[in-house]
Amino acid sequence: MTRLRIRNLLSGFGLRSPGMVLFTVILGTTLPLADTTSMNVGRFFIARALDSSPDETRWLTAGYSLFVALGIPLSYRLRGLFEERDLYSLATSVFMAGSVVSMIAHFMPAMMVGRALQGLSGGVLIPLSIALINESFPPERRARALALFAVGNALAVSIGPTIGGLLVDTLGWRWTMGIHLPVGFLTLLLAAISLSNHPRSEKVPFDLFGWLLFSGAAFFAMDTLMEGERFGWHSTTLFLMAFACLLFFFSYCLHAARHPRPIVPPELFCHGGYLLLSAANFLRSTAIFGRLYLLPLFLEIFYRFQSHQAGMVIFLGAITELLIPVFAFLITPGRSFFTWGFMASGSVLIALANVAYLTLPANVYDLPLVLLPQTVFGIGVALTQVALAPLVVRTLPSSLHRVGLVVQLVIQFLGGMFGTVWARHLVDNIAPAFHPVLPQTSGSLPPLAAGKMAASLSQAFAYNETFLILGGVSLLASLFILLLPLKERFLEGFPLQRFFRKSSGKVP
Repeated sequence: MTRLRIRNLLSGFGLRSPGMVLFTVILGTTLPLADTTSMNVGRFFIARALDSSPDETRWLTAGYSLFVALGIPLSYRLRGLFEERDLYSLATSVFMAGSVVSMIAHFMPAMMVGRALQGLSGGVLIPLSIALINESFPPERRARALALFAVGNALAVSIGPTIGGLLVDTLGWRWTMGIHLPVGFLTLLLAAISLSNHPRSEKVPFDLFGWLLFSGAAFFAMDTLMEGERFGWHSTTLFLMAFACLLFFFSYCLHAARHPRPIVPPELFCHGGYLLLSAANFLRSTAIFGRLYLLPLFLEIFYRFQSHQAGMVIFLGAITELLIPVFAFLITPGRSFFTWGFMASGSVLIALANVAYLTLPANVYDLPLVLLPQTVFGIGVALTQVALAPLVVRTLPSSLHRVGLVVQLVIQFLGGMFGTVWARHLVDNIAPAFHPVLPQTSGSLPPLAAGKMAASLSQAFAYNETFLILGGVSLLASLFILLLPLKERFLEGFPLQRFFRKSSGKVP
């Protein structure tokens, strides 16, 4: 009786209202999403503290994105084992534990253990938050709530470098992990008083074996890409890692074709429109995360920016992402153009924002050339982010909407992982190609100074060319989206459909 009275009292104060649920899940997902990019600044300090090279610190960003992608499929499955409020609190607690491990780490393996805990638990929080919003808001208010949630997500990713830079320059890089603790405790408190458990129609068994196969394929794929230059692209070690990746991948495909509830149902990709959307989502995520990885490095290396200054430049793009609710209200079932049109035009804007850095000077800071593309970039991210969920609905039957959206989140973070790794590889390999062909500097310069100048110029050219390549990747994403209206004509009867044909009733 006492518990009932307390619950009624909290409800009267609005602490269990849908608005409080929305605020709680936005606060909770701020932790994993901001952490995706918060370590893009100040990597030189982190590398020195962990006795590792700046290249090895890619594991802290790319590896984290990978573990978030692996944690996302766990969310829906674990809801069959835990009540929603308990699962949300448990995932938040595990994230905080990972933050503590990362904060006190003094070498890279310990740091990666903490980042893995953060990524897996953060991957659970993101789709679980969407489920709580869908179940807490009535249908007529749901679209607005999801639009506000998208704003929180986009802002968290974009202001991550800003917050990280401020903490690196004031309190030290370890507090980029420590800041999660007070936010996490507040999230736990709000979850206890505002979240409710919602009855589920069925208990879904967790496909642990399928998840392990999928995780193994994704991990060895990233390991192959990450360590190619370290061991050599033709080395036996790299061959074995690539073989392990293919072995896990094909094993998962065979397992998923037989299992009634696989982690990632293969029949999703039997729908031509969804296949195009998946390719576009992967490519635009590659361009977005690659840019967020490279731009702070460019500012810190060539303009001698401090970490917080580099973060503030990136923050400008986050401000423009506040347009997400405005764009969301334009997407209605009767306005089909806005769904694929927003995704295509947003990808084009992301491409233009990257191409603009082709002429980014390394010897002088050009304020308009740096900031204006950031504004265009933020608008492009907002357009693509707001169109993703409606496009999932348009390209899949209703029975596959929920799992289709979850898989797109997985693809988004896998694209982010690939973008981070690939951007670093491009910079490292383009610079040596430029160096021999640079014109010799004036004979009045000593050979050592001339060599340093040539190396600096070649590195700057490498960054410029990499931004251009990332722009081309985003432009390719827009081309895939423009094919969506023609999918029925060109992609009907896709061969995978005959191979993976199943009853839609078996798909969660």
